[in-house]
Amino acid sequence: MMRIAEDPGTLTLATRDQSARLTLPIKLGYAAGQFIDGIVNNALSVFLLFYVTAVCGLPGGLAGVALSLGIIVDAVMDPAIGAWSDGSRSRLGRRLPFMLAGLLPIAVTFVLIFTLPTDLGQWGLFVWLALLSITLRISTSLFILPYQAVGAELSDDYAERSSVMAWRWGMGMVGAALAVSLGFGVFLAGTQGLSRRAGYAPFALALAAIFLLGGFISARTTYLARRRLHAPSQDSGSFGARVLRGVLEAFHSHSFRILFIGALLFFVALGTNGSLALHANTFFWHLTSAQTQLVTLALFVGLLAGAPLAGPFLARMEKATVLIVGMVGLLVAQGGPVLLRFFHGLPWTGQHLAWFLAGVMFVGGALMATAAIAFSSMMADAADEHEHLFGMRREGLFFAAWAFASKTATGAGALIAGMVLQLIGFPTDLAERGGTTAVLPEHLVNLLGLFYGPGAALLTLGAVLTTLLYRLDSRTHAAIMVDLFDRRHATANASLIA
Repeated sequence: MMRIAEDPGTLTLATRDQSARLTLPIKLGYAAGQFIDGIVNNALSVFLLFYVTAVCGLPGGLAGVALSLGIIVDAVMDPAIGAWSDGSRSRLGRRLPFMLAGLLPIAVTFVLIFTLPTDLGQWGLFVWLALLSITLRISTSLFILPYQAVGAELSDDYAERSSVMAWRWGMGMVGAALAVSLGFGVFLAGTQGLSRRAGYAPFALALAAIFLLGGFISARTTYLARRRLHAPSQDSGSFGARVLRGVLEAFHSHSFRILFIGALLFFVALGTNGSLALHANTFFWHLTSAQTQLVTLALFVGLLAGAPLAGPFLARMEKATVLIVGMVGLLVAQGGPVLLRFFHGLPWTGQHLAWFLAGVMFVGGALMATAAIAFSSMMADAADEHEHLFGMRREGLFFAAWAFASKTATGAGALIAGMVLQLIGFPTDLAERGGTTAVLPEHLVNLLGLFYGPGAALLTLGAVLTTLLYRLDSRTHAAIMVDLFDRRHATANASLIA
């Protein structure tokens, strides 16, 4: 394809090099960047609250506020970061400078947040933790949002995009497995390992080294593939005006609205179910710690196994169909076992019950993975449709909206879970009642199971019903790409004449 300029930051949309299919090394090299998301988010969600409260001694309320501040500020910043990368210009392209700028701050703040000082006092520790939480979350978004947008730009092919998203998802799950395995199995192993303060610094350093390597590999791959990427959006006005205009434009797109609302409901359901999982496993299912670990691990293995399953599904079905099937499977996994227990269709207890629940969670996790991969690929297709409708590329803003929905809805899910516990009168003095061996009233336990399972499943059903309204299929996308190809050639020819 003819080129107008050698500077990749000034290439027009018409000059992108899409002539060759993506090779496996490019897909793997790009996907390595997902180590950052997989390692950082899982290390924070699994270990950080315990480290801050049980090891460092910060009260739970202050710890929760400090960590939530990072999520809240980051969620507000996401649209600005996405829009900024959409319109940025440099000799490295519009995405790569953001990725490089985020890498070292992620690593530094990640290590610092797991090596908190011992002499700051309660309020000093609170302020320092809040600052680190905000900086780490924003730094991560600075890398992840442009990085995810690159995945939508590497290929215009309807099917090949799904392959890119599947490799990215799988790499993220490998990163999550490394974070959990190195934590529980190496640096924080043993009965007192989680309480041993000295174990957290080498744990954080080892993980930072791994995800930094993945990030630099991905950045190098992005540079090598820069000729495949889109040029910056030709947008005018102040930065704030461009962000606002981009957001309003996005919500004028039917496909974007459907995906955004569906994502909100989907993540609220996941947040509610996940936040109540430990309570339900302990008091509704009466599982031991080892059995709960088995069920939790099965979900994680399912999430990893779903990546290679997504390819065959997406090759045979429309992406929206795969998304709906995945969400329906997750819906059944969320609500089915609880309903079976209510209607006396689940006679097992103890280890047999644990294995049954582990099997259900494995299948639910695999289907959830296929749904997430289909969703990411659909978001990239919606960006093509947006260019077709409005003449502007908004990948960064689109994936910022996905991140915003994820963070906001996950927080909302946790909030709903907390309100549920208060509504049903879940005791706050469990230690005095015997801890995890406490016997709770039957009606309270049943209400816990109802909100944990069928309640969360109803929210997932809302996401399914919303997705049924999605209309962008493979045939429509193919027609859009023909139109965009003609427009880009016309732009190239006009530039050559000029």
